[in-house]
Amino acid sequence: MIIDCSISGVSGDMLLAALLDIGADEEAVRRAIERIPKFLEGCKKVTFKSEDVYVDELRAKRVKIMVEDVVDSRPATALLGAVKDCVSDLNLSKCAANIAIDATELLARAEANVHGEPIESLHLHELGMADTVADIIGVAVALDSLGLSREMIATTRVAVGGGILRTSHGTFPAPAPVTLELLRLSRIPFSGGPVEGELATPTGVALLASMSSRIVQDYPPMVVEKIGYGAGSMLHAGRPSVLRLLLGQEQEVRGNIEEIMVLETNIDDVPGESLAYVAEKLLSEGALDVSIIQAIGKKGRPASILRVLSKKGYEANFARMIMRELGTLGVRFLTVGRFVAAREESSVDVRVAGRIFRVRVKRSFLPGGEPLTLKPEFEDLKMIAQETGLPIREVENIVKKQLS
Repeated sequence: MIIDCSISGVSGDMLLAALLDIGADEEAVRRAIERIPKFLEGCKKVTFKSEDVYVDELRAKRVKIMVEDVVDSRPATALLGAVKDCVSDLNLSKCAANIAIDATELLARAEANVHGEPIESLHLHELGMADTVADIIGVAVALDSLGLSREMIATTRVAVGGGILRTSHGTFPAPAPVTLELLRLSRIPFSGGPVEGELATPTGVALLASMSSRIVQDYPPMVVEKIGYGAGSMLHAGRPSVLRLLLGQEQEVRGNIEEIMVLETNIDDVPGESLAYVAEKLLSEGALDVSIIQAIGKKGRPASILRVLSKKGYEANFARMIMRELGTLGVRFLTVGRFVAAREESSVDVRVAGRIFRVRVKRSFLPGGEPLTLKPEFEDLKMIAQETGLPIREVENIVKKQLS
């Protein structure tokens, strides 16, 4: 399942509504939420209902959770204890129970970090209300009814909105301090906008971090079976945000697109032996590829271009190495995309000159699984040629015929 909060942001009620929209057991969710007062001291009643709404002619699900709390704050430990007791009473799967507990613990940890005090002495105000527990328990029950585990869920980056927010912690730009701390702790990427106002709530981010196992920049290749839309309760530009969920099967694609760094520098006063040494050193340190290209420099002088392909994050180390070894005054670099064919390596038995030899074979594939190349390991072909006395070209042809 893909949770797309790149435009809408995320909140607990939006997540719950979208899960109901793709088929979660609404009656199970209602029963679970309305049992919360049994476990949460100071909570007299919790009422749950859902409804279909239209946002810009798009049908979506919205949930309404009404609570009767007789307190205005709770110890963080009381909130966590209520969630643990509730998931135990509901007999949820271990995965669903862990999502609920992890989300609550993450909320408490973020609040404690913002306030600079231990969780054991922390009191929660807005986040200490029964509707926080309702969102967390409701999402856990919904996931359980759909049979979705954390390993099956991915999320996009989170839109956090913009403008000035007034919270119990003071006046701050969006996102609110606790939301920002949750994003830091969970390392979920986020972006401002696209509207003024709070798009990402602490409960929504805590649930998102606890229920998803990976981040996707774009939708992966997949066959979509169901789409769920969850409308939020807060209005932005006169209308609620709508969270979208995609439920389906990801398709295996052999090969992938990735971003790498290209580093280049012009050299006109370094002998070839030194260039070869640096190229070898760069490769040994993890460069993806190194090329030395002949060129014409200033005033018609012969020159070379050293070009290095690097994984992102390693370019500064490689640039420093090039400058130290060659004395060049600068290294230019740029980010490029490349498509990489999927590769497999295996060992197979082949018969050559009446004998059985084990040969390592490298195969590559285009998207969709179409074979691209098949290459026996040269060192293995060399060994066979030496042991049989056959020309290496003949050995290669014999081996390839048996592999095709």
